[in-house]
Amino acid sequence: MTAPLVSVIVPAYNAEAFVGRTLASLRAQTFTDFEVIVVDDGSKDRTAEIVAETVKADPRFRLIRQANAGVAAARNRALAEARGSYVANIDSDDLWRPQFLERTVEALETAGPHVVFAFARTQWIDEHDRLLPQVDTRLAPIVDYRELLTRNPVGNGSAMLMRASHVRALGGYDPGLVRDFGQTEDWQLLLQLSWRGLVVAIDEPLVLYRIVPQSSSHALERSARAALEVIRRCESHGPRLKRHDYWTARSLTLLWLARRAARMNRPLLALHLAGRAYFHNPLWFLLKELRQPIVKALLSPMRWGRRSVAPSAAGVAPAA
Repeated sequence: MTAPLVSVIVPAYNAEAFVGRTLASLRAQTFTDFEVIVVDDGSKDRTAEIVAETVKADPRFRLIRQANAGVAAARNRALAEARGSYVANIDSDDLWRPQFLERTVEALETAGPHVVFAFARTQWIDEHDRLLPQVDTRLAPIVDYRELLTRNPVGNGSAMLMRASHVRALGGYDPGLVRDFGQTEDWQLLLQLSWRGLVVAIDEPLVLYRIVPQSSSHALERSARAALEVIRRCESHGPRLKRHDYWTARSLTLLWLARRAARMNRPLLALHLAGRAYFHNPLWFLLKELRQPIVKALLSPMRWGRRSVAPSAAGVAPAA
């Protein structure tokens, strides 16, 4: 049996509300030479039944069931089964626009082996697949390690297509990081990949990242702890940068989380995280984001860009 070019990994835990829509967005891809490996990580709801319906209808899809071991372990289980030269992860509540795989495969094939991964621009959606207000951030064609560390234009783990050989060489996703700190294993992996080669950005909004109250990304205190640990590891083991670059990374990460807290109506947590953003950067006055008044900083857009985008029916993804 010929191996597909792309392996898509879908970790799923109690994902019955959205996983059908996620899988429908994969079946709608204009690029078709792929396999999908869904790992049901000990779900207690109908996740496995919903996935099984797609597996029955489409031979490119497989379902693996395991006892709950966490998102990194689920991704690594699928990685061990993956046959493609390229590998992509999509969370079980996110969506891809139909051209995602076509564009990212084309970018990697065109750029050559010195490019370790490609990623596309992300838009945020709510539980009804409606676009949320956000910043339309334009991407430079080539993104370097410093930019990924300080401002992370990738934004989430569902936005990348990676060379499988590099992901395996790094050992995949780090379950210890998730267990001891929090779910920033995808950010750590993309930073480690950027140490090994170039990164190509596709300036098209091809990824729809879901923001709902129960999202794991809303555990902001744990997210802050995990993100600071990733930055510490990069400073210890990554390419040499100026010390101020690591201060900037800590400040902007904490400020981004503070804005998330403000939008969740958690003002005390927002102020706490914003205060830490200043505390971690002795040269905070060099950052325009930290020079503005604290209230304005918390209410400004959560991603860096040039203009706000209002919700639009044109951004609604295909439903299952």
